[in-house]
Amino acid sequence: MTRSAAARQKYRSLSRLHILVVEDDRLAREQMGLMLSRFAGRLSTAADGAEGLEFFKHERPDIVVTDISMPHMDGLDMAEAIKAMDKATPVVLVTAYSDAQFFLRSIAMGIDGYVVKPVEAEALLTLLSRLGAGLLAARAEASRARLFQFTLDINPNFILTCDGAEVDYVNRTFLDFLGAPSLAALKEGRHAGRFLEIDGRRHGVADFSWIGNIGARPDATHQAVFSRLAGEDGRQRTFLVSVAAFPELDRRILTFADITPLAEERRLLLIRAATDALTGIANRAGIDEILDGELRRVAREETPLAVILFDIDHFKVINDTYGHPAGDAVLVALTGLVAAQVRAGDSLGRYGGEEFLIVAPGADKAEGLRLAERLRLAVENHLFPAAGRVTVSFGLASARPGESAAALVGRADEALYRAKEAGRNRVAAG
Repeated sequence: MTRSAAARQKYRSLSRLHILVVEDDRLAREQMGLMLSRFAGRLSTAADGAEGLEFFKHERPDIVVTDISMPHMDGLDMAEAIKAMDKATPVVLVTAYSDAQFFLRSIAMGIDGYVVKPVEAEALLTLLSRLGAGLLAARAEASRARLFQFTLDINPNFILTCDGAEVDYVNRTFLDFLGAPSLAALKEGRHAGRFLEIDGRRHGVADFSWIGNIGARPDATHQAVFSRLAGEDGRQRTFLVSVAAFPELDRRILTFADITPLAEERRLLLIRAATDALTGIANRAGIDEILDGELRRVAREETPLAVILFDIDHFKVINDTYGHPAGDAVLVALTGLVAAQVRAGDSLGRYGGEEFLIVAPGADKAEGLRLAERLRLAVENHLFPAAGRVTVSFGLASARPGESAAALVGRADEALYRAKEAGRNRVAAG
């Protein structure tokens, strides 16, 4: 490698930079310009501080090398003005000064280096190369940060990052969904008004207090549900929240993956699993689950609860006489009739065959008997398709402290049996 090639390799960072030389002495300016032009990507010159400052405003060179003593505006005044516009632009002073005031002012304004006159080429090139390498590294880091942010902003998943417990970034996809122009606007409450549920607990979208609970369990995932807005398709949006922790940096990254289709499919499967296909009301599994929940509430709140078990009298005769389609039509009509008569908050389920169960929270024995009698009369006075008049027998039981669902329904079944034995089309209590 030739000496010239080795020098260019040594100072290669300068080949990507635009250097401005400001020097009022024409010969010194030409000599320095000639020397630096061999290494700089672009070299410009100015004859004094005022000219140099004007050039900087329009061209924004990467590095400024300036003399101190010049007409119209000296190098220190120009350097101070340049630093006021852009602190990141390196400024190198070429000086014969050695007094303390000069150095103190240079330090105060953030001068990046200086060389003394007469200028040694190697000393100046080494300083400029070091400053250039730092400048290029800072720009590369800034470009990586912009690339990283761009990648996050176009990611279809919702992403936010936390510095400790403080949210410091929300990607554009997330902000657009929330109807907020920026993170600052979101924190100020300027958003579309959605609400968020994390693991079943409701929060405002700008209330990030829930983040303290996220990631408490390593490798845990969480479910987030965003309420819909007016004019949307009616579905809630469900997301799976994952957390990546970086404890050395005290940082966390939270990602929200949209699982709405899966959540909707699961919801429909659960509905189908708990719904009677013929009548559309709860099936045995569905009504059992409702009863278990109401019994837990009874235990907590010590409130009354009644269950009413009923079935159609002589239903086999209906099937044998009119056929099973007619029997199914009677079941469907009976379901609609009873569902329209029960109280708000009561639950109706098909317990099996022609047998149905009503779970009536808050109803004591007297209220349960009134409800059952009202239903009995409504059925007795109704004309059913094909079968005409139909009657129904009812068995009622009121929950006892600590009683299981099976025991409670068992007592209602015993009461229903007594109603059948007593002549049908009547209500009996257990």
